[in-house]
Amino acid sequence: MAYEFGRFKSITIDKRLPSLVQREHFYHELCHILRHAGRQIMMPAAFRELQEWDARNFTRYAALPLHMITVYDFKQPDVLDILSDQFKVTPQLCGERLQKIHDRLKLAVI
Repeated sequence: MAYEFGRFKSITIDKRLPSLVQREHFYHELCHILRHAGRQIMMPAAFRELQEWDARNFTRYAALPLHMITVYDFKQPDVLDILSDQFKVTPQLCGERLQKIHDRLKLAVI
């Protein structure tokens, strides 16, 4: 959870979660601190969903910045495990990030 009170900002992560998941939750909550305002409990559902979508998207980009992953060979069969180990996030998040890159490259070619 992310919490703000005036200039005080705090992120609380459940320490019982695996460390890779904790890291992803941190990026998610960091997005809320940096980019969002308001209390989600008091906002319309559509706006809350938009903030959550933005935080999930931000997490992929913050956890695996493009300029840092371009040195890896994406054609390696174990690239997800390699990226997961190097960036300390789950293979699922790595897969989502690589899929977004792949989709963007396909759109650029069309």
